[in-house]
Amino acid sequence: MCVTAAAIALTAVAGLAVSPAVAEEKTVPDKVQSREFPWGTFKLAPRIIEKLKAGEKPNVVVDIEGTGIPIQGAEMRIGMQRGCDNAAAAGMPVNCRITGPVNPNTSQQLAELETLLNSAQVDCLAIQPPLPNQFINIINKYVDAGIPVYTLNIDAANAKRFAFYALNEVNAGEINGEATAELIKKNGVQVNEIAMGSGAPDQPWAQARMEGFITGYKKVFPDAKFFNDAKSGIPTGKNFTTQEVLNSVTPFLTANPQITLFFHTDQGVEGVGNVIRNLNLTGKVYTSGFNVSGPILDAIDGGTTLVTIDQGFDYQAQAPVEQCAKFLATGETPDDPLQHLRPIVITKAGGENQIDTQEGRERLKRAK
Repeated sequence: MCVTAAAIALTAVAGLAVSPAVAEEKTVPDKVQSREFPWGTFKLAPRIIEKLKAGEKPNVVVDIEGTGIPIQGAEMRIGMQRGCDNAAAAGMPVNCRITGPVNPNTSQQLAELETLLNSAQVDCLAIQPPLPNQFINIINKYVDAGIPVYTLNIDAANAKRFAFYALNEVNAGEINGEATAELIKKNGVQVNEIAMGSGAPDQPWAQARMEGFITGYKKVFPDAKFFNDAKSGIPTGKNFTTQEVLNSVTPFLTANPQITLFFHTDQGVEGVGNVIRNLNLTGKVYTSGFNVSGPILDAIDGGTTLVTIDQGFDYQAQAPVEQCAKFLATGETPDDPLQHLRPIVITKAGGENQIDTQEGRERLKRAK
């Protein structure tokens, strides 16, 4: 049937949209379609190229080990959305979604990743493997299928990931150690011997934090005496619970009264603070560590905890979302695959490159 100009005009007046026969295609840069990496050539999936040409928003998925993990899950969701909003504001809009089991479950996480891949629901993936160099096979399957992959929080350096976003664990430990030592010096506290513990003392990230803590602390007190080294951290409970820390650190401090500072690599610092109070050692024994919670911030205000590091889970999720959008728009990706983010240092009063406990509470409130 022939459609006349008058008929088209009449349709327009009636308020009906008239689509052109052929939509104008967008240009997809060559370096978006194909890129060289140390591990080989990456070729973007044809279906994603067609989506970009058609001006459709690509799907960015942030897959983490536990969407219901306290603080971490909520902060990563906040960071994902912030990254999505920033990408849109920069003219690189994407659809964003967070996936993963509610609580850590490796089999469930893998099964969901397979489903997402087979159903073509992902155009760029940011993934948190449960352990270092875990999920190499699924990451490589995504990349071989033409989907860019970035890791966050925990790396899979032996996989074909484009880049990794997290703390530099040694540097973060060093920052904690130096900040702790500066407070010890400022307050004129007598520290006889320092012990270090962890929920996972055999893991590289925990040992790196202990190594860094020793280095940072010795910048201020070169002759500081340590009860143990980075390879022999005191195990405080593999499930990272406060009760495990109470059960392990209470007898340790009781048997070793010369220990007047206990560094903990993770949220177990909350339990150490409890032990110090329970043993009536406030003002005599101190702790510093990683992660943030209401009780940890209370312990800082109460004087048992000197420093804690907020890992910035939101920033760890935000950065790869923005990078996904940038790559799919321009083909840009970091020259250095190790993209380390600065830790958020929390002390009672705050200071240069630090935040105080009130600001820590505001960040915590946003993650509830």
